[in-house]
Amino acid sequence: MNARFVATLTLSAALASAAATAQERTTVFTGARILPAGRPAIENGVLVVAGGKIQAIGGSSLPRPDGATTVDCSGRTITPGLIDASFRGGADPADLNEQSDEVTPHLRVLDSLDPEDRSFERARAGGVTTVHVMPGTRNVIGGLGCVVKTWGTDPATMVLNAEASLRIVMGTEPSMGNRAIRGGSVDSMYYRRPTTRMGVVWEARKAFFDAKQEPETVPGQAPPAANPGREVLKRVLRGSLTAYTTARSEQDIRTALRIAAEFGYQTVIDDAQDAYLVADELAAAKVMVLLGAPSAPTVAGTAGADGSDPRFATVRILAERGIPFVVTTGSNLSALDLVREAMFAARNGLDPAKALDAVTILPARLLGIDQRTGSLDVGKDADFVVWSHDPLDPAAVAESVFIDGNSVLASR
Repeated sequence: MNARFVATLTLSAALASAAATAQERTTVFTGARILPAGRPAIENGVLVVAGGKIQAIGGSSLPRPDGATTVDCSGRTITPGLIDASFRGGADPADLNEQSDEVTPHLRVLDSLDPEDRSFERARAGGVTTVHVMPGTRNVIGGLGCVVKTWGTDPATMVLNAEASLRIVMGTEPSMGNRAIRGGSVDSMYYRRPTTRMGVVWEARKAFFDAKQEPETVPGQAPPAANPGREVLKRVLRGSLTAYTTARSEQDIRTALRIAAEFGYQTVIDDAQDAYLVADELAAAKVMVLLGAPSAPTVAGTAGADGSDPRFATVRILAERGIPFVVTTGSNLSALDLVREAMFAARNGLDPAKALDAVTILPARLLGIDQRTGSLDVGKDADFVVWSHDPLDPAAVAESVFIDGNSVLASR
């Protein structure tokens, strides 16, 4: 029997045994190359976990607690759990687009999530322990996104931030299937919606204009009538909530930046496939870019989503220009597992350490969860992955995945 296969079986058994007592006892993972994210690798590293938290991390000389369970991870690589900052999943796609109105900022995607959705299991199998889920892309303003872990003993324990973002969509998607009234009776909601890019942009601009014009409460006077949607938009205008604008083509990215500047709010550009064409504008605006699926540019001679033309070189161009970005799977149906997208980013000119950071600590900082996860540091949640090889190696597989110290990788 192959020696590597035997070693893998032995390690799997040890990991399963360690997981059974992860919350009650201290477990020490030894011998692996540890990539903590955000700082240099630790060769022949030691990771100490207890109570669902990281207790210690260091080199081979790190003291081992008495009575701890030891797991030999020699020849493996340990990284933080991966974070997908634009995750397509978590619920039935039909539940992610509320189309009774084109502007629904007050709706929460968290209310549609299914903790047992198979997409979470697939994500865990690829080493993803945390995801940012947003409403679908058929509304101009779809609602509030959330950040959740991909496993939990109770759905409530999965939630890291119930209202992490507001999704706005530029381009043609919010107008797809709509039609203008040209006589006859109105028998469908699709008659009420925009039918052009101009209409999509106007819906977004009008929503923020109305929110900005709404009078604030004056002491001694009756407050204005409550409007939950406008209250959410006011949070964006005040800077207490970040807008994530899905804009793929060059013209839509420019529009997203223009509207954000016009109303003075902060935005992240999501799924920016044509980012390489507007690098100067992105750099000047100092915005974060969510780069969806670096592995999947369009085939020569065909158009991408919304007429975009993604290129392999985009990651290198953004890095060279100092434009902050993270790697995601995004809304591209051709996207690979997140770790493979990071691998393709490295293949296309991104430093490997930065490629790993782009799916760990950088999205954690963007989403405001870096005090809990995104890197391997003392006191953080024990969310980590034991890989068979370096995770950016095409042969790498996640041999074990831990969330809050619990082994969560389904048997294969």
